[in-house]
Order: sequence, then structure tokens, then C-alpha cells
Amino acid sequence: MPAFHRPYFRPALFAVLGMGLLIWGINYVYDRPLFLDEANLARNLYDRSFAGLFRPLDHEQYAPPLYLLLTKLLAELLGYLEYVLRLPALLGGIIGIVALFRAGQRLQLGHWTLLPLALLFVNPTVLHYVTEFKPYGTDLGVAACLLAAELRPARGNKLAWGLAGVLLPWVSLPSVFVLAAIGLRRLRTDIRWLAVIGLWLASFGVLYYLVLRTSVGSSYLNDFHAPYFMPLPFSGEALQQSGTLFFSLLRLTYGFTVAALLWGASTLLIGLCSASVRRHAWLLLPLLVSIAASHFRLYTLIDRLMLFALPGVWLFTAVAARWIYTSLSKWPGYAYLAAVLITLGGTNIYRAVLRPYRFNDGRRLAELAEGNVPYVADLGAVPVLDYYLRVKPERSGPMAINRPEPGAPLPYRRVRVLFDGTNHGPTRQVIREYEQRATERGCNVSWIEFYLSGSLDIKCP
Repeated sequence: MPAFHRPYFRPALFAVLGMGLLIWGINYVYDRPLFLDEANLARNLYDRSFAGLFRPLDHEQYAPPLYLLLTKLLAELLGYLEYVLRLPALLGGIIGIVALFRAGQRLQLGHWTLLPLALLFVNPTVLHYVTEFKPYGTDLGVAACLLAAELRPARGNKLAWGLAGVLLPWVSLPSVFVLAAIGLRRLRTDIRWLAVIGLWLASFGVLYYLVLRTSVGSSYLNDFHAPYFMPLPFSGEALQQSGTLFFSLLRLTYGFTVAALLWGASTLLIGLCSASVRRHAWLLLPLLVSIAASHFRLYTLIDRLMLFALPGVWLFTAVAARWIYTSLSKWPGYAYLAAVLITLGGTNIYRAVLRPYRFNDGRRLAELAEGNVPYVADLGAVPVLDYYLRVKPERSGPMAINRPEPGAPLPYRRVRVLFDGTNHGPTRQVIREYEQRATERGCNVSWIEFYLSGSLDIKCP
């Protein structure tokens, strides 16, 4: 199949970048309220010194220390605003764009360099996490940078790689899987890389001792992530779980439509059957190493934690797609291009332009809390209220948030009970219990509805 006309590459590149950055920018500027996990991470950031970020975090949170260090520095300079807290993740995504483009050039993909960029921009999970105060967007950017560096014709000296491998796990924990893939690749031709890998392991050992050891094996985390650990398929239940996880990874990578899944899976398999494409299969190693770690319950395959694996899979897919396209005659080649366009156009990413992502309405809850009516807070509302009443305005000292024990009498005749995450079954059950207790006392009860948040307004005689 003949190649694309070269003059069209630059306009196509600018179109992809322009549309993608527009979608990202709309969701970033929309400035949605912080939700529970973001608020808990912000509370850690505000309550700790810079040195305190090198210890395990409170509120069942984890983020790499150097990522937190950068975010706290920005917050101390610019304020603990939503825009500021989410800036490192957005920058990580932008770095990922540049690194994917450079990696595509080094793989000599030609016009197919656009494919990894397009897959990046139409991915709803990526959009979600490059505009959220969590490290997953940064994970993607760091992984793409490492792959682009490994693809350089002169791949750098051992000292540079040693320093990078020592520092990067403190910025992005999943970078250890990308480093493992690169280390294994280098060891095939140079045994002296054992010294470099030894440095990496020593640095990771310190990180594990200072930050990770209390989380690894945590019953809370293990229970929460149990469906996302990859089992060996030696039983019917294990086979079903492993199949579900592989399907989830395929959907994360290519999209949720049947056309996208068929195109992605077939392109991967055909690529692995070609000797010229298979020599780039090391790009899939970060994914495979993380799956192996998941089997030993050392890592979870939940979508947000797998963003780091996407650059490698997308680059390998682009190599395979280019080989398939150039191997086809005219009309089959056009049909294959049509399948690519159907895959890219089949996500719900375009809805995010009209309805940017949103997960609660913590700001409205905080406005109610600052009103003249006394309030109490359900446990799930405490993090966002603490952020909006204390952290964001940077008030010293703890902000009092009343939270009565379950079944305890309400402390006021007129009170608002504030709830966050009202889409969760346990929260809805608590709301019903409050309503029942209040009506049994002869109180008037009204519900103030916000987006996935709300307040019970209770007036008692």
C-alpha cells in the first residue's frame, strides 16, 4: 500500500494536537470540585512539612514523595487551589504528548506517529486523570519519556540511566515496571547493566522502607483491590477473573466499542506474528511485568494505575498498524484505515467538551456549612468540607466539623446533615436512617439536592 502524501502530515498533526489539547483544556479550566480522594491528598499536603511527605500518608492515600514535593511547592507559592493541585498531572500528560511523538519518530513510524497521539487524546480515562489531583497523569508522562529515551539511537550512558532510575520511582511508582523492561532488554547484550539495576533496586528499597511498606499487605487495600489482582487461571472463578481483567485492559487501551476492541486485539496479534514487528515487542514488557506483580498482590490492575502501560502498548500497536497497512493492497488498505478511524471516533470523549467530568459538588456543601444553620457532616463529606473550609482558604488550626456517632441524637433542633458521594449505596442507607430518626421525633425533613452530594434540612419541635 503506498504511503500517505507527506505534505498532509503537518496539518494532520496540528489538527490532532489542537483538538486533543482543546478537550484537555476545557476539562482543566472547568475546575470541577475536589472529590474525596483528592481532598484527602490535599489534606496530607497541607498538614505536613516538606520532609513529612517522605513518610506514609494519612487517610488511606499514597502518592510518590517527589510528586508531592513539587505539588506542595506550587501550592505554597500559588495557593492550595484546585487548578494548582492538578497542574502536575496536566504537565505529566503534556510531557507524555511530546515523548510519544519523539518515540514515534525514533521508531520511524512516519504518518503513523499520529496514531499513539490520537489514542492518547480520545481515551476518556486519560482525560479524567490528567485533570485530577492524583499522580496517574504523571505516571503516563514518565513512562513515555523512558521509552522515548530507550529508543534513542545513542541510548545514553550508564551513569545517566543510573541516576534516572534512582530518582524516577520517587516521582512515579509505576516507572519501576518500565525500568524493569529496559533493564531486561539491556542485560541481553551487556551484563554490566547489573550494576545500574543494582542502583535502581537500592533506591526502590529505600522508597519501600520509608513509604510503601505500611501499604503493601494492607487489609483495606487488599480487600478494595481484590478484583484487580491477576490470578492463575487454574479454576473456573480464576479463569473468569483473569478474562475480565484482560478485557478491561484491552478496553482501557483501545476503547469500549466492539469495533475498537476487535481492531486493537487483531492488530496486536498480527503484529506479534510478524518478525519485523515482533522485535519491538519489548514495548509490551512494562505491561507484562505489572501483570506478574499483580499476581503476587504487589500491584493492582485497576484502570487508573495502568495508565503508565499505555504508551508502550500504543507504540507497539502503531508499529504493527504501519506494517499491516503497507502490506495491504489499495482497497484492503483503505478498509484498514477506515477501521482505525472508527476506533478513534467511537469513544465518548466528545461528550467531555459539552459535559466535562464532575464527581460531586463539594463547594456547595461548604457554602451550606458556612451558613447560619448548624450542620453535622456524614463521614464521607468530612474530607471535602475540610478542604473547602480549612485547606483551600489556608486557615490555621483544625476546622471543627461535627460528626455524631451512628444512632446518636442530633445536637440541634434545626440542623443540616451534609453528605458527599450520594451515588454510593452505604451513603444512601445512612441518609434513609437520618430521615427515619428525624421523622420519628416529629421533625420536618427536606432534601437539598446537589450533584452526587446533598443535605438533609431537619427542623424539630
